Amino acid sequence: MAAAPPMTSSRRLFALAAVFVLAACCLPAAAAAPQGKQYRVGGEDGWRVPPPEGEDKYYDNWASNITFYVDDSLEFVYKNDSVLRVSKAGYYHCNETAGDAAPRDGRTVFLLDAPGYAYFASADLQHCGMGERLAVSVLTATAGLPAPAPSPSSPWSSSAPGPWSWVLSPSSSAPSPSGEHSAAAAMLVASSSAQAVVLVVAVALALAMAAGFV
Repeated sequence: MAAAPPMTSSRRLFALAAVFVLAACCLPAAAAAPQGKQYRVGGEDGWRVPPPEGEDKYYDNWASNITFYVDDSLEFVYKNDSVLRVSKAGYYHCNETAGDAAPRDGRTVFLLDAPGYAYFASADLQHCGMGERLAVSVLTATAGLPAPAPSPSSPWSSSAPGPWSWVLSPSSSAPSPSGEHSAAAAMLVASSSAQAVVLVVAVALALAMAAGFV
């Protein structure tokens, strides 16, 4: 059988260029994260001093209806007021302010960029003391993904349903706590896998061309 003709320099360059182009297209897309949601603090009322009745729970009640994830953001809309991201101590003691946080009409957006608690308060210490402060718990985007199936030796393999069985069983009728964020995370994994396959095929094709088989 006659040997395959040696690959010319131009064909080698073409193969390498194809690999680099596909890598540049696929890898950044695989690394992209799902976009978070933006929530307007206080709803239509915006950021303001709460009414006297139940002022200590006003913003806690608003936040209790939402599950916050990393990459979500909080929009504060206010009139003749201000807002700061503060420490835990600043939230509880209303003792943090800033020289450039004078009362004004405005809009400020904060990105929730890390899991854990995030604290916010009016820079007007009197307003903060009257309940204009917010603490939210931030979860990772994968916090609500289904748990892996238990092994036969696992204590969860009992036929009797446990208190957390709806978390472990994908077929349960209970709603998923992750909502759209878990779906976005699953779609990201699937998309990344498909892009990785395309890249591997491209590399294999380039190597075949370099060896003279194509």
